[in-house]
Amino acid sequence: MIPGFVRVSVKGQQCQRFVNLCRGREMDLKRIIRTGETELQLTMKVADFLQISPLRRKTGVHIHILKKRGPLFFLLFCKRRKMIPAGFLAVFCLLFFLSGRVWNVEIRGNILNPTPQLMSFLKEQGVCFGVSRKKISCSALAASLRREFPEITWVSAGFSGTGLRFEIREGTAGEKAEPEESSCSLFSTLDGVIDSMVTRQGTPLVRAGDEIKKGQELVSGIVDITDDSQEVIRYAYVQADADIYIRHTIAYYDTFPLDIEKKVWSGKKKTRLFFQLGNWFLDFSSPLKQNEERLVSREPLFRTGIFRSPVTLGIASIGKYEVQKEQLTEDAAKKQAIQRLYVYEEKLIEKGVQISENNVKIEINHQDCVSRGTLTVIERTGREAPTEKKTQPEERTPEDG
Repeated sequence: MIPGFVRVSVKGQQCQRFVNLCRGREMDLKRIIRTGETELQLTMKVADFLQISPLRRKTGVHIHILKKRGPLFFLLFCKRRKMIPAGFLAVFCLLFFLSGRVWNVEIRGNILNPTPQLMSFLKEQGVCFGVSRKKISCSALAASLRREFPEITWVSAGFSGTGLRFEIREGTAGEKAEPEESSCSLFSTLDGVIDSMVTRQGTPLVRAGDEIKKGQELVSGIVDITDDSQEVIRYAYVQADADIYIRHTIAYYDTFPLDIEKKVWSGKKKTRLFFQLGNWFLDFSSPLKQNEERLVSREPLFRTGIFRSPVTLGIASIGKYEVQKEQLTEDAAKKQAIQRLYVYEEKLIEKGVQISENNVKIEINHQDCVSRGTLTVIERTGREAPTEKKTQPEERTPEDG
């Protein structure tokens, strides 16, 4: 059975007889429409169409094909236009070639080692844009990463379609304390008051509530070893380890003018396309003129679960604006000053600093808005430094009794 259908026009004095003969031979006729006294249109299967020649001669009607659909007609169409199957074959070969190469490298889980540094190392190992998958050994790359970066404790490398993915776990190198040769003490990096202190290893020299100075020793790496009578018989050297938090104040000052320049957009936008392949660009947009800005978005030309296109399609939206000068009101200036202070505090919090008190005042004069004052914060401290060695006490004998 040949799949597909044809839409035909039947003209002649015996159109109705032609239809009855077709139905008598159990042909499937659909969408029969009479378009004139001696003309009608109908749809039939390709297999039935190939059997109507005797019926056409018997009734004397004229058959004219209006539309044809199906694989048979597509193959005949391609036979006359050989560039179409050649194009399909070329696209298939291109996709097959591209699918065997790496077009994207993804690194996850790294914190201590920045991604650009890891990417630079992988490039030295031969992992670059468009490299063949056959030239990459995932196990060898994982081993080389662990050797080059001591902080990396575990690496999983594998292919995901046309991408190469690395899952990384990091730890602190040298966590195990060495004896005397690597002993250290903790010193303050700030002036302030001890807010809290938890010592895990070493001898604490201060406690919560004590006022300390920058450079002062807080936890000693020397531990006294005593006998039953609490007399020191020797000194042990360890790596001091403690969580020490200091309460101190930091100065804050910020100023900005009340006269600002505001961008008023015209509402008209021009959209342009560009293509990117690695570091190569094909850009159809014109250079930016005065008072114009461009917003760019990029996406792979196509992406599936196993293939990511190396060609990136970009859309550049170009908008025009006018600059208008205006002066902030007192309320607007204070809101902006509070927002700028909030952003500053957020940056401190990201560094692990706790905000305890806010003593910042906002003042507005004729031209500027000024924020000045202090912030009371709680911050972790403890700088490691070598422990100064002490002479071991003389060994006591029974005669010293």
